[in-house]
Amino acid sequence: MAEKELSMVISAFNEEKNVENLFKKLINALNKLGINWEIVFINNHSTDMTGELAEHISRRDKRIHLIQRYNRENKDLGSSLREGFKNCTGKYIIIMDADLSHDPEEIKDIFIHRHDADIIIGSRFTKGGKSDMPVTRVIISKTYNFLVNLILDAKVNDITTGFKLYKRNVIDSLKLVNNGFGIHVEILLKAVHKGYTTKEIPIYYRTRTEGKSKLSYARQFKRYAEPVLEMIKIKLGLSED
Repeated sequence: MAEKELSMVISAFNEEKNVENLFKKLINALNKLGINWEIVFINNHSTDMTGELAEHISRRDKRIHLIQRYNRENKDLGSSLREGFKNCTGKYIIIMDADLSHDPEEIKDIFIHRHDADIIIGSRFTKGGKSDMPVTRVIISKTYNFLVNLILDAKVNDITTGFKLYKRNVIDSLKLVNNGFGIHVEILLKAVHKGYTTKEIPIYYRTRTEGKSKLSYARQFKRYAEPVLEMIKIKLGLSED
């Protein structure tokens, strides 16, 4: 399989109301870049029509690599993204949410900075970044980011964002174990610990307009706490990175 310049790696669970519009917007945005690209789309144990719709679309475009992920031992986002990373060929990897909370038109704004750092972060909380998240979620997110920076000195305003670009060698160099959406935090903290550089680019995060969010605050807190505790152990020499 020939190496692509860019791989979009996107995991989806029950996004039948968004998947067709997502692919339409993605293809339109990626074609504007003028590069060799691919989309690695992981249908992660969906129980609706997400898999069927993605299958129909991928048959018409060979640049779309569909992974129908069923009957896996672990069904969470982290294990799904890791499977996507193993099956993509891009020199650069961009991850984003499947519910169109991240605007595909902003891919270009992140991609043009690919030479500026090892990880380009689509940030809601850096200067110029915006979101229409509920106030409670904003407070929780900003408090978490503040505490992680206080404890681990990550120097990143939006650690939990799911819209990021990674150089391929960054992902390949990390031992990733988090199975949940804490993988966003795990990748960033482990990469910074290894000396990889980061740059934040402002984005506009929009709350989904179709479908239902799968997040619960209790589960979210647990998943985001796991990589922080793991990194503390690594820094104390109690665990290997």
